[in-house]
Amino acid sequence: MYTPGTILSENSKCGHSLDLPIKGHCTPTKNCAHDCYARCGRQSFPASKKKHDFVSQYLKGNDISRLISECKPLPAVRLNGSGDLLPEHIPQIISLAKACPNTQFWGMTRKINIATQVNNQLPNLKLLVSVDASSPKSVWNYPGKLCWGPKRPNDQVPQDPRIHVIFPRHSSGRVVKGVTKDPNKDCLAVWHDIKGCHQCGKCWSW
Repeated sequence: MYTPGTILSENSKCGHSLDLPIKGHCTPTKNCAHDCYARCGRQSFPASKKKHDFVSQYLKGNDISRLISECKPLPAVRLNGSGDLLPEHIPQIISLAKACPNTQFWGMTRKINIATQVNNQLPNLKLLVSVDASSPKSVWNYPGKLCWGPKRPNDQVPQDPRIHVIFPRHSSGRVVKGVTKDPNKDCLAVWHDIKGCHQCGKCWSW
């Protein structure tokens, strides 16, 4: 049976993350499906997809002791560096956050039902609901914190106080031409104004 060297993945921007599959997990908007960074690059490699599938099945299991051991020494872990969470993952995600009270677990989801189940459970467990210019009107009924992404050159981001962070569309590590910068809400790591999420914390400081 395939077992990865570590359950967590790591990159220079987000730090450590739990990476999940796209297929069968994501409910993308039109813009999200077109701009998805996990469809190309390292996240799309066969070895990465194999690990994504493993992580998804692992989070549906009963024993997450190995994952707890990996997460406990870390200040923060992104829950879905790729893909999205499933309802079957939520019990173990909550157990993980309880077992690692000094680790901040954070992320984004397109699924209101997932965010509703996760948020307000524990102080170290937070999910932003991701919206964009092609999101269905129904998503605006969600009363909690939102993030906007991908922000395209012609997007007019609403002046909605629920929008906590904006992620400009980027490719190969660079913001695409024509995307303007919001000095208060934009992800500074995407603009390379800071070295990574650990220097900001905006995505979980609400």
